[in-house]
Amino acid sequence: MSSILACLVLSLQRTEHGRRVRHFTDFRLGLKSIGMLSEFDPDDPRLPPELEYKIFEIAALARPTWIPSLMLVARRVKLWVEPLLYRVVFLKDDEAMTELRNLCLPTFTASALQQTSTHLLQHVKHLMFDDDGLRQTETTLASWVPACTGIINLYAQINCAPAILPSLIGFTNIRYLTIDVNALCGLAVPFPLFTTVTHLELLAFETTGLAHVCENISSIPQLTHVALNPRLDLRLSHAALCANKRLECIVFLSSQASLDGSPLLEDDRFVCIKEGRYELDWLNGAVFGDDYWALADAFLAARRAGTIDRSRHRIVSGKDFHSVEDVDGDGGSDSS
Repeated sequence: MSSILACLVLSLQRTEHGRRVRHFTDFRLGLKSIGMLSEFDPDDPRLPPELEYKIFEIAALARPTWIPSLMLVARRVKLWVEPLLYRVVFLKDDEAMTELRNLCLPTFTASALQQTSTHLLQHVKHLMFDDDGLRQTETTLASWVPACTGIINLYAQINCAPAILPSLIGFTNIRYLTIDVNALCGLAVPFPLFTTVTHLELLAFETTGLAHVCENISSIPQLTHVALNPRLDLRLSHAALCANKRLECIVFLSSQASLDGSPLLEDDRFVCIKEGRYELDWLNGAVFGDDYWALADAFLAARRAGTIDRSRHRIVSGKDFHSVEDVDGDGGSDSS
């Protein structure tokens, strides 16, 4: 770890030479106001505090599993890096947890998060959970999830029954939201949860009572991307999706979606994606910004530019869509 930190110091000294980052000026003033600058002993290395902060931040984000060790370096370092430990919280079954280790992400349990301070929970940016990960769903949701006020990416893989939804609708910063379609089955959109959402993926725990869903989708003020999981592509109106002019991208997450006679085939915003491991896709999106949304945007841009056949609508997550291949595996070209 020391050699990596040394490399970071050298790199940052080169890139930061001769300038200060305005953001960290306010940071230093904040440290002084709470008496933290007194911790810098005259005999300590003379790196500027903002540069030292940046070094530890880069190390923490590169290997979040290092954060507990970095927290032992000094009290000021603990204050800097401990919030980053909670940047991505992933609560799934044990098999899915393997993906966390592959990405050097820390593991959490719902019971541990119930004991975590509100201050630290405010630093959660990406949260994914299901019934198994939460255990007693209603109790857990009410106990700590509402404290995660900084969330921008929420994947709630639970049935949004009337008793559950109140614990979720208070979020005000979410841009990426995956949620049960039941959340949009009412007569109105449950704000403020949907106020800032730009990318919406709908799950299908139930497929009845969907009459108001498309109308509610069109009422989400900042929504530009929508994705439907299997079964919803059969239950929601394709014409209503086409009529929503605010949308820039319409995704069906199924290689078997029935498109016979669908107006979506003439809509240049539409793509059908065969997903792989959705947990891994979500984690890659949270850590690297590389998920099926990015794939869909790249595919649509290439199709509009004419670099791929404009009649193609089906691609495979994790594969190069520039190569012509049939997602159903028969080796032929996918023309729709």
